[in-house]
Amino acid sequence: MPKVWPAIRIGLLDMRGDLRRFLLLVTCLAVGTALIAGVNSVGASISRAIESGAAEIMGGDIELSRADRLATAEELAAMAEMGRLVGTIDTNLRAETFDGEAFADVSAVGPGYPLFGQVSSPHVPVGTDITTFLAIEDDTPGALVDAVMLDQLGISVGDSFGLGGTEFVVRGTLGQLPDAPVRGFRLGLPVLISSDGFGVVSDRTSPLPGLATWYRYKIDLATEDLEAGFEAATARFADAGWTIRSAREGLGQMARYYDLFMRFLVIVGLGSLLIGGVSVWTGMRAYIAERSGVIAVMRSIGAGRGRVFVHFLAQVAALALVGVSIGLAAGASIAFLILPSIGDAVGIPLSRAIHIQPLLIAAGAGLVTAFAFAYLPLQQAQTIRPVLLFRSRGLDAPAVDWRSLLLSWQVLPLLVAIAAFSVLAWLMTGDIALVAAFGLASSLAAILFQLFIRLVQAGLARLPERGPRILRHALRNISAAGQNAAAIVVSAGMALAMLIVVLVMQANLQQEFLGASAFDAPTLVGSDLFPDEVEDLATLAEAGNGMSRFVSTPMLRGSLVDVGGTTAESLRTRGPEATFLLSGDVPLTWRTELPASSRVTAGQWWAEDYSGPGLVSLHQSLRNGLGVDLGDTLTFSIFGEPVTVTIASFRDYSWQGGIDFLATFSPGVLDAYPTTLFAAVTAQPGQEENVTRLLASQLPDIRFISVGDTLKQVTDALGQLSFAAALVGGLAVGNGLLVLIGSLSTGRRQREADTIITKVLGATRIELIATACLQYGLLGLLSAIPALIIGLGVGRIVTMLMLEVEFTWRPDVIGLVLVTAIVITALLGAMTILRAASARPARLLRDL
Repeated sequence: MPKVWPAIRIGLLDMRGDLRRFLLLVTCLAVGTALIAGVNSVGASISRAIESGAAEIMGGDIELSRADRLATAEELAAMAEMGRLVGTIDTNLRAETFDGEAFADVSAVGPGYPLFGQVSSPHVPVGTDITTFLAIEDDTPGALVDAVMLDQLGISVGDSFGLGGTEFVVRGTLGQLPDAPVRGFRLGLPVLISSDGFGVVSDRTSPLPGLATWYRYKIDLATEDLEAGFEAATARFADAGWTIRSAREGLGQMARYYDLFMRFLVIVGLGSLLIGGVSVWTGMRAYIAERSGVIAVMRSIGAGRGRVFVHFLAQVAALALVGVSIGLAAGASIAFLILPSIGDAVGIPLSRAIHIQPLLIAAGAGLVTAFAFAYLPLQQAQTIRPVLLFRSRGLDAPAVDWRSLLLSWQVLPLLVAIAAFSVLAWLMTGDIALVAAFGLASSLAAILFQLFIRLVQAGLARLPERGPRILRHALRNISAAGQNAAAIVVSAGMALAMLIVVLVMQANLQQEFLGASAFDAPTLVGSDLFPDEVEDLATLAEAGNGMSRFVSTPMLRGSLVDVGGTTAESLRTRGPEATFLLSGDVPLTWRTELPASSRVTAGQWWAEDYSGPGLVSLHQSLRNGLGVDLGDTLTFSIFGEPVTVTIASFRDYSWQGGIDFLATFSPGVLDAYPTTLFAAVTAQPGQEENVTRLLASQLPDIRFISVGDTLKQVTDALGQLSFAAALVGGLAVGNGLLVLIGSLSTGRRQREADTIITKVLGATRIELIATACLQYGLLGLLSAIPALIIGLGVGRIVTMLMLEVEFTWRPDVIGLVLVTAIVITALLGAMTILRAASARPARLLRDL
């Protein structure tokens, strides 16, 4: 130990005069550590919020729901035996007055609501029973409504309005429901009424097709063993068609979006650490090569291999501590500041906090990564001998003797570092399969890059030396032994491959988050229109009048009675969509073209002129919900007649992109039945109010519902996550480009020496710079080719298996990044020899 401290001190003193060269290394480590620290901190906050307040978030320990009916008296008794019980109903109704109308998201609650928490309203005294406050008085039930709805309807607290054709009185404004997070995204402005008030509503039909009425029952379990209570409820009610969920399962679709985003961040964080590790490898490899003369002097005066190892390990440790510390500070600070905003996006109140465990994991991952990637250059430093003093000091570091390394104890620290990183990655992700896949993919990518460049070098070496001199010299520099082509291609290629994976995941998440919102979301919708009304509406749209798009869809109602020979009554469904489809008469339609807001996930959409046997396209959730697949048959009862169709495709669509139907038929199946029409109008930006007034005056018999603001709220909320994904992806891209720049430092001294010698032999400055530019442009291209193949392959696997979303990629964005990387490589490669090509050879020869 007394000998170690002087070695560390001398190592740090030796580095302090050249700290600027390590700026890229420190930056790359800091970015990777910051991403890991931020992701883990946000994840820890949400996990703790759910664990500590599961019952408050759910509004009960468990929830049972279905879309077709209320619970029977026997079922209610069984639920009541399990603990305190309260029933709620979620639906959508039309709210209207003489001065306006609104689309309402209605919650009808029974006695005892809420089991936990409090309804937020400035007009409800604390401790007041909400059902008593909303009780029917003078034959008129009460309601709490969103303040925005008061403006839309032109009323105030105490005034009356129509809800589903029944008069209600506004008893106050509604802030937030205590169980709002588990309701997910809802269309419409919130309205709270009592279950007795809902019982007197005359028209309970949803104004929009595909929106069901959900009957929910929340239970505060009497047992302290919540898991046992959940299992008992599942055993008792699952076979009866009820959906049972806990608070963790009840965060709705937004929880899935959040989970996808967190997986994306974790993968980006791991990838950024990998990129940072590559930066450590290239930076230390170049540094060792440039310090080879110093190492030879140290060895000649008696320094052993261990002393050389400690000398440079101290430098790596110091740089890693700086980079990791910066990353921890940045990651923790950003997470601390944005936690409330993320809580608003996912619907869970999150207070600012700093969690120590995630930061320790991020710090450990950063330090272990730095050591693992610096270990091989440190081994190379130990093999430098004093005889190097009699040779050019610009030579590259000695090659790694893999056989000796793998067969000696010296490989143990590297194996320990890999094991430690795997454990830390598992603690970060909780998914050992993800960690194993990430490590395997990284190792295979490094091997493939090495094999690729070796094959290219072997092929170039066999080419005849013909053509322009600049091209010949560039190709010879790539293929010649002792050049740094392999190191540049591996490091730059790994960085580019990771960038492509990040860009692919980013594009897929944005597609999933925003979905059809890239298309024109409707501003106003109207249902049950007649053909002449649609013709009038189409005439107005063709004349402009502030409308950018008009779409009409035939609509009728029917019930699913048979699934592949199994009657609907005996079928066990899974998921809310399947339950709704079997709940009775549901909206159906037929179409010739696939809507712009939908995408086929399995099977094929029929041709526009299709006239064969009846086909149907289902929402993709019904594949598992009904237990059906392509080619299975469904029988619907439409106006009392059975209609049998074959499943031709499954598709997905997003509410924020418009309105769609769970079941869409091919042409020729429903044409003979009387249908009404469903119309959607999209107003030009800024013309929403004018279009609304125009339709009200020109078509007074049609009652349109304004859904544009609601759909925009959904899109804006998801847009926050999409923007965050783009921001994080941009950081990763920037980090990768920094590594690309740093990789060119490998062998810089050797390139300067070669440039000086070539210049002495008669090469001009222009020829030297042009040769270097072409050489490194080709190396950039050689890095980009396998990076594109590997990145798209890994991105596809990650997208489909780990993110479980549809695979897509942006050729324009990826192409721009690759072209930028190639251009940067060419320009910076030329700049690395600019000093040697511009100065007089004599002075530089003395330096060398």
